[in-house]
Amino acid sequence: MKSRIIFFTTCGYILIGAFLLMLFSCKDDGVIGSLTITEPIGMARGLEYVEVKIPIVTHQLKNNAIFLKDTNDGNLVKGQILNASEVVLDSNLVRCLFPIHIQSNETNIYQVVVQKDEETLTDLKAEGEWLNLFVENEFYKADLTAKRSSKNIPLAPGQITSISLKEYDGIKLERPDIKMHWSPSFQKKNEEYKTMAHLHEFDSIHIDKGPYVISVYRSGKVKGYEEIQLKGEYKFYAGLPFFRFSSEMTMIDSLTVTMLRNDEMTMNKFFTHAFTPLKDGKVKTVILYDKPPLISHYTVKELRKHPIDADANWFGFYNDSTNYGFGSLRLRFDYKNLDGGMSPMTDAQTKISYSYNEGRYWDRRFVDSGELKVPKGSRYFEDNVYSIFKVDNTNPSKEIQTLYNQLSNPVIVQYKPSI
Repeated sequence: MKSRIIFFTTCGYILIGAFLLMLFSCKDDGVIGSLTITEPIGMARGLEYVEVKIPIVTHQLKNNAIFLKDTNDGNLVKGQILNASEVVLDSNLVRCLFPIHIQSNETNIYQVVVQKDEETLTDLKAEGEWLNLFVENEFYKADLTAKRSSKNIPLAPGQITSISLKEYDGIKLERPDIKMHWSPSFQKKNEEYKTMAHLHEFDSIHIDKGPYVISVYRSGKVKGYEEIQLKGEYKFYAGLPFFRFSSEMTMIDSLTVTMLRNDEMTMNKFFTHAFTPLKDGKVKTVILYDKPPLISHYTVKELRKHPIDADANWFGFYNDSTNYGFGSLRLRFDYKNLDGGMSPMTDAQTKISYSYNEGRYWDRRFVDSGELKVPKGSRYFEDNVYSIFKVDNTNPSKEIQTLYNQLSNPVIVQYKPSI
């Protein structure tokens, strides 16, 4: 991935030397710097968020906020200070998220100003307490509350249980016996498999609620799998039909597993097809429910002979009658261990599987059969965007491919402080 300053990628922030902070002061007009934003690939952005680290003496933010001021029309857009509760008076650096729009191949320049704070209203909201949350915007409602499995096993809050699609008659993507989002997951031989939904004792929890993004972070170890240090974070955005999830499994001791997976979504019979891009640029389409006459597409069983790559750019399910889909856009997949080498995998692939009562699910698996010895220091990281998208039957992959191109080619941002 490219290192650019934007929330869609792993950010390569522009860090300002500490000596500049000694020279920096807020002008009478509130201007503290400038932000230059360039669209790099000829793709207009109706809404995109940029995340910037801004050097500032934080006592200046008392009863104030940071805004972008358009140098052409003077319009102001307030930013969201991320993890605002952790910003301390002597930090001299804040992370700020701004919504922007930009035309293809355009460069826009903004002043960054500090002015009196004001309320910002968006479609993003959260209801509930602690990790038992419902988070929604105009496109979906995500349920992160606790539930019990069919075996009466408690599944912890903070992991997505279901997603209701507002544009499609409130269809709820879910499974009756488990959580919809079922990863990361792992299993030792002769032991019950577990997922991050089984994480009940946390090393840390952080929930950040703002007008543009609500984030939910958890870390800890699942009972019986203390060799695996888990980290996971959701980010839900205002005005966008997707959310983001990143996770990391780090082995703090060696173990042998028969199952090791991430990017796993489980659903009832809501979709008719699955699809994913191939290395040659074509799109592989798979019928999820085989019934004659079969068309000239792959079937789920056929994938046993021709598995989908573990690092496929994106993967999704869609319904060719109601013309909607839900998919994973894989912005980053990293399995380097703590020493910089490669963590072990065997028969790694993306797989579609059957579940009872005509359920279907997909996952990325690092071992498909047999056993995998995973030494201490091994690490498996994912950073995915999960999106709802419209489907045109003449070109079903058009919208998800366009979104992937946008997310993997973020706008370029340059921040310059005033001196």
